[in-house]
Amino acid sequence: MPTITFDKKELLTLVGKKMKDEELENLINSLKPNVEKITENEVVIEFTSDRVDYFSIEGLARSIRSYLGLKNQELKIQKPKIVVTYESVPVRPYIACAVVRNLELTDSLIKSLMNLQEVIHENYGRKRKKVAIGLHDLEKIKGQIKYTGASREEKFVPLGEREEMSLIEVLAKTEKGKKYGHIISSANKWPVFVDEIGIFSFPPILNSDRTKVTEETKNIFIDITGTDKNAVNNVLNIFSLVFLERGATVEAVKIKGEREEITPKFLERAIEITKDDVKKFLGIDLDEESIKKLLEKMDYKVSLTKQKIIAIIKPYRVDVISKFDVLEDIAIAFGYENFEPELPNVFTQGEVHKIEKISDEVREVLVGYGFQEVVRPILTNQKLQFEKMNLKNGETIKILNPVSELYTELRVWLLPGLLDFLAKNTRESYPQKVFEIGDVVLKDETKETNSINIRKVAGVVADNTSFFSGVKRIVLEISKIFKKEVSFEEMSHPSFIEGRAAKVVLNGKEIGFIGEINPLVLENFKIYMPVSTFELSLEDF
Repeated sequence: MPTITFDKKELLTLVGKKMKDEELENLINSLKPNVEKITENEVVIEFTSDRVDYFSIEGLARSIRSYLGLKNQELKIQKPKIVVTYESVPVRPYIACAVVRNLELTDSLIKSLMNLQEVIHENYGRKRKKVAIGLHDLEKIKGQIKYTGASREEKFVPLGEREEMSLIEVLAKTEKGKKYGHIISSANKWPVFVDEIGIFSFPPILNSDRTKVTEETKNIFIDITGTDKNAVNNVLNIFSLVFLERGATVEAVKIKGEREEITPKFLERAIEITKDDVKKFLGIDLDEESIKKLLEKMDYKVSLTKQKIIAIIKPYRVDVISKFDVLEDIAIAFGYENFEPELPNVFTQGEVHKIEKISDEVREVLVGYGFQEVVRPILTNQKLQFEKMNLKNGETIKILNPVSELYTELRVWLLPGLLDFLAKNTRESYPQKVFEIGDVVLKDETKETNSINIRKVAGVVADNTSFFSGVKRIVLEISKIFKKEVSFEEMSHPSFIEGRAAKVVLNGKEIGFIGEINPLVLENFKIYMPVSTFELSLEDF
């Protein structure tokens, strides 16, 4: 969770109310963040990663004003005047842009914007892989703007430099290039924004020195690029909020490519709840008018119908996904200190579930073999689970209306997630030995939910000396601690080298596999080291 330092005087100025330190601390803590300390000049706050709008001092100030019942201005985006031409850039396929006009920049505001960029990059932006942000002096951009793929030999003057560098030199010689170059280095074409002069942005690495933002800058061009379309649009909405709160005008941009669209998509959304939802999930009995006032306190617009409460979510509230997020905001506005605690009316005595005991014992064995544990998302996608594994698309449980193309279904095996982890760590030293113990979800029409969770363990060893025999020995050691005897039967599988894979069988039932990964699969993941692996169901031990 990010910890951010804000200027106390500036925060109170933006809120529009004088407050003592204790009052300010209690107020911020009530909203969800945690104040670590308040000094004479600064407020240091730890934020949860979901409230991206709070990463900016402007977003936090707006929320405080709303909570106090102070007036917030209506935020509007102006119609587009600038067109950006878009060409497909597979390594970074999504863009969103905006223009900011009539901005009064100071040194402190520039520093605040740079800090906001980096906090979003490191957290919500997944260290620039998911989202990267560029801010440019619009007056220094000449002619038509185009987003396209460039060869690594093309040149520009990077931010902070005086001489031209080729894109490959930027990756090799600059601090940002060394740190973030791996995100795009394997692509044939690298993403750039160009005008009639040449390259002025090289996302997610560096902007050009030509278009750098200074105190003399009045108009700004914003470029957001990334691998997650929703995240890209969300970040542009956050920056639109920041500039609008500063009194600037934010103008949309028309993006013309295979499809034509206008960004930012500064659109409000509606989620319906009822007073029965509030009573059921929060345990408080409130009428519709009281709920409306609580939601307005949290910066919602609210309309009431005969049976429903319609909460209108602002474009920058990217954390609100379902009615449960709305209910959480009602709880925050009501005040957790105002809830009356109740003792459970049923006494139960808990104990550790059998599968957790098994998991802990297996974990201990693998740590003893020098493995490190990782935790991968249970949500995944067809490309990772099947295409990269050299398999045809398989049957999975799909997510209805997924918010990201990366998370469209539930995983059916652990191995792809571990290979994805290795792919993100190719710059680290070898050998690399990692494992995961977690659930996969399979379809099962005999169950009430039409699905079943199965606890599995999987491990990978990436090393020049990584062989079938090594992972076989580990599987035998795992079976030994449960006094079980497993056998191995040769199998043919597209994900593994022919003749170097086997089923793991226990009491006549297949419970997993071991093998050496097919070089085609390694190439798909951009892993250039032999990998051996095992995956077992723990339900049968």
